[in-house]
Amino acid sequence: MPFQKGHKKISGRKPGSKNRVTSFGHEMIAHLLDHYQSTGQMAEDFLSLSPKDRLLIAERLAQYIIPKQQAVSADYYVSDNRSTITDTLIRLSELNDV
Repeated sequence: MPFQKGHKKISGRKPGSKNRVTSFGHEMIAHLLDHYQSTGQMAEDFLSLSPKDRLLIAERLAQYIIPKQQAVSADYYVSDNRSTITDTLIRLSELNDV
């Protein structure tokens, strides 16, 4: 039976709870990487690479610790109306009189 609007959700995982299979996979990868690093093999392998490959790996790893910059756009409206401060004050006072 498909979900119908207005009915309350009464089953399934609670929002924010983690999937057990995903959690297990993350723990396993973390354990393997920790062991690889703690034995010194990771540093040894890294230093045995060519300088080009070391830079490529360093760049890829940096993506996980340095936040990526977002594109920023700004739209500005610049009026070509050139007036003195006196003209501007007169115009503003006329707007307040209305």
